[in-house]
Amino acid sequence: MESQRTRNIPESVDLLVLEDSGELRADVGLEDLPEHLANEGSLVWCDIYSTQGGQRGPYGELLREVFGFDDLTIEDCFTRSHLPKVDIYDDYLFVALFSFHLSEKTRKPRVQTVEVDMYIGANYVVCIHNRPLRELSRVRQRLLSGSEFVSASPANVAHTVFDAVVDEYLPIMNRLSAMVDGIEDELLGEDEDAPEDILDYLFHLKHEITALRRLAVPSKDVVSILMRPTIRLIPEESRNYYDDVRDHLYRVIDMIDTMRDYLTGSLDIYTTQQTRRINQSVQRLTALSTIFLPLTFITGIYGMNFAHMPETEWRYGFYGILALCAALGIGMFVYLTRKKII
Repeated sequence: MESQRTRNIPESVDLLVLEDSGELRADVGLEDLPEHLANEGSLVWCDIYSTQGGQRGPYGELLREVFGFDDLTIEDCFTRSHLPKVDIYDDYLFVALFSFHLSEKTRKPRVQTVEVDMYIGANYVVCIHNRPLRELSRVRQRLLSGSEFVSASPANVAHTVFDAVVDEYLPIMNRLSAMVDGIEDELLGEDEDAPEDILDYLFHLKHEITALRRLAVPSKDVVSILMRPTIRLIPEESRNYYDDVRDHLYRVIDMIDTMRDYLTGSLDIYTTQQTRRINQSVQRLTALSTIFLPLTFITGIYGMNFAHMPETEWRYGFYGILALCAALGIGMFVYLTRKKII
């Protein structure tokens, strides 16, 4: 059955066809695909989860020869885009969006992004990305389960893709938010000595969050474009669902901005703490210098080696000067300690 399903279809391609009779087929071959694409009553789901071979490889040929997509969009599928975008063509929409995944294998978390390129046509949705994604697997499962909403139109399938990808953002935002709170807790904790790598960790988090914002804001703009009445491939009854995705993106952006403010505040706290520690060190050094200043003055006077000086012939002069210096030093130390200068 599996070999029949994948006959003539390249590896790493998941193909489902919902015929106009309501039958969902997973055994469609490459030679049958043009017939289903020509049937306006069919709904074709094609998920390509590999980019090996580039645009001249088997996956690029599938997009070019079978679906007839523009070469510029195919090139975009096999070269990493920097930002989400949407290109509007006569017969289809080309959308680039990004899936986020958080790697916490080390103390410094890294947000890994996977570009998902999607074609939305009159009776098909085609996705291409460089590795399998659980978000797209959920879309496939909803198709297999016979979800009436997803099966209703390509616009609803595309919405399900958007929704599955954006839903993964919020757990990542929550984990990053917990890390940001952890930095503030470390800085404001009872232990005055913050970890040595706290500043490096803080800047790393700020860099990751800023990178996420650069992707989240254009994603929101992409959804807004798809909601325009002039986009005929997104019918009016589907636009409200896209509005829900946009609301989620607004929430993600708001969380990112809040975390950036927290990190900026944490940086201010760290800078203030370091400045206070430096000031305390300088204050202690100044206090010690103040203690030794009169002692240096006294010993300097009695070390001038003049022939006639008071107390130079006194039997207990040396011990008297030592006692005077000790009394002055101890007295000044006690005074400065009570004033909390030392």
